[in-house]
Amino acid sequence: MHIMQLANFHGPRSGGIRVALDELARRYIDAGHRCTLVIPGEDDSVEESPSRRVYRVGAPVIPGLGGYRMILDRSSVKNILETDPPDLIELSDKTTLLGVSHRWRAQATPIILISHERLDAVLTGVIGDHPPVRAAVRRLNRRVTDRVDAIVAASRFAASEFDQASSPPVHLIPLGVDLDCFRPEPVHQSRGDGCHRLVTAVRLSPEKCPELAVEAVRLLSNSGCRVHLDVLGDGPLRRDLAVAAQGLPITFHGHVADRDMVARHLRAAAVAIAPGPSETFGLAALEALASGTPIVVPRSGALPELITPRVGLAAESTPAAFADAIRRVLTWNRAQARRDARSHAESFTWDSAAASMLDVFHKVQTHRTVAA
Repeated sequence: MHIMQLANFHGPRSGGIRVALDELARRYIDAGHRCTLVIPGEDDSVEESPSRRVYRVGAPVIPGLGGYRMILDRSSVKNILETDPPDLIELSDKTTLLGVSHRWRAQATPIILISHERLDAVLTGVIGDHPPVRAAVRRLNRRVTDRVDAIVAASRFAASEFDQASSPPVHLIPLGVDLDCFRPEPVHQSRGDGCHRLVTAVRLSPEKCPELAVEAVRLLSNSGCRVHLDVLGDGPLRRDLAVAAQGLPITFHGHVADRDMVARHLRAAAVAIAPGPSETFGLAALEALASGTPIVVPRSGALPELITPRVGLAAESTPAAFADAIRRVLTWNRAQARRDARSHAESFTWDSAAASMLDVFHKVQTHRTVAA
């Protein structure tokens, strides 16, 4: 089977979507399938490798998104589909690529949508939660569900977006984590100076609410709790956050491309902070748990689904609530918390996620054959 992955907002600095598509593709290929990837790029190009072919379609940078690109020239994608026709399209986009893939679906090619984000969270985060916005979301969701054969969501929160829509089947498939790269130290080494290391791996953009971590550190420091926060990530809020954090024990590392370096930061921390209130899964949070680091998350979104009371705490999305939750986790038995976090993460594997995806693919293809 030739599986074609179509995605916007995928690039060298993108996080979860890039990791997910790469990890899934690797396992599709190991299972004997052919896989290609179509993503936006600076110019049109084709990259051949022993594993898969990658098409980059020249696309503009979208202002305000920190360098992310979106394919506008759908004719280029159409040409790729005609030149290298797939047996199935794995779609990771609800914008410009939805229409071009839908036209290909009319030629009997199944479309499976991976819902990486919630349209209601994206729009309300930009425009605000108003009745016209909610109505627009319902219209957009109907447009999405009318154009795909199945939907894959990584959490109940992500799946619930389609509760009010007349939708195709929604399959709940949690993502996985690289348990070899992200692992605890054999013996945790504390700083030895009474200072607790904190870490957040987050895109510095408004919808991720990174200011919660900064302001929580301010409250902790002002109360006499010795902490140091490492911020792994970049984005449009980087400059404002750096100004706000002046004088605070915070280091901004920017985008860290080296996954081993990210893993070292995660496993060195006493507590990880995942502030995003509308995550549809939380891959960075899972990577922290796999590294043996307990985590503090907001009560909203999918992140509470990812933790248990033994591996993290959910707090209201306020600096005071986050600071209190961090303080509480710091009182836990460190060795036991690390063992529990790692054990919990071990139930999330990419092998399981890919096997479940392929099962959905085969079901959709069988249904298409029977219907024909």
